[in-house]
Amino acid sequence: MRQLSLLAGMTCSSAAPAQPLIEELQPLNFGTLAIASNTSISRFSLPRTGTNMSVEGQFALIAGGTPGRYRFTGFPANTALDVSLNSAVLTAGSNGSLEPLTVTDYDLGDVTTDAQGEAELALGAILDTTGNGNSYVDAPFSGTTLMRVDYWHPDVQNRVFNTSTIDLGAELRSTLILDEDQPLHFGTLFARTSTTAQATLTLSPSGSYTISEPDNSRLVSLAKPDLGIFRVSGAAANYSLTINPQTADVLLEHSEFPGSAPHFVLSSLTTLPDGTGITDANGELLVRLGGTLKTELTASPVTYPSGQYEGTYQLTVSY
Repeated sequence: MRQLSLLAGMTCSSAAPAQPLIEELQPLNFGTLAIASNTSISRFSLPRTGTNMSVEGQFALIAGGTPGRYRFTGFPANTALDVSLNSAVLTAGSNGSLEPLTVTDYDLGDVTTDAQGEAELALGAILDTTGNGNSYVDAPFSGTTLMRVDYWHPDVQNRVFNTSTIDLGAELRSTLILDEDQPLHFGTLFARTSTTAQATLTLSPSGSYTISEPDNSRLVSLAKPDLGIFRVSGAAANYSLTINPQTADVLLEHSEFPGSAPHFVLSSLTTLPDGTGITDANGELLVRLGGTLKTELTASPVTYPSGQYEGTYQLTVSY
């Protein structure tokens, strides 16, 4: 008789249920904004869809933001999640001493887990300035807030909650970039002062020019003048900007003999566009600049010595 010994066995597996997890797939970022003034509260609305963004007050949108995206895993299956968030403060300084931005309103839809206990959430929000008259710096702003998820848990037959800290960001860039594509230059001239009248060369921002020589003053153009051309960039698209050339006269002095050679007087700076201009779809604007150049009144007629005559002026472009 033969006996057969058999080893009988079994393996038991008791996998613990997955713990609820809130994963930040994409932090909420309000993009890049400019602010012309903080004398009243300005508001930027970023919907959870990422479309139809809107600004109120003195905000200008330079680059659109991105809604936050979050994944929930390990929650009970087919369960409604009640998501809430605390208000938040965004600052540019690590010590929080600079003027803050605030987030108090959020845009989020209903969230229900699937059969695997998973769900995703898109999050939008509203960003406000303080409106207290203090100035904002050009800088990235950042902050955090607490996300709380309340839900019914069948194992404990009660409502429970989980929390997670999420990131929020924005950038303020109110300073425009103004590049000089072509300097304002009145060309090559022969000039002579007068005791009674000033000769003038008036250069239009469109490029045309006229010369006036009353009495015995002289201003002869030997090489045509060039208007100034400036390029504004880094602004909000299709946005109105204010253009202010200097109003005070500017003295152009001989580069080698500033104390002895007569001066030219630059006045009546004019721009095209005049006063305001609209940026293009790339947030850029070309500004053309002209003005009037005058000879000086002197005690006796003086011929201007050869050389370069230079002076500086200011051109301000702002929101």
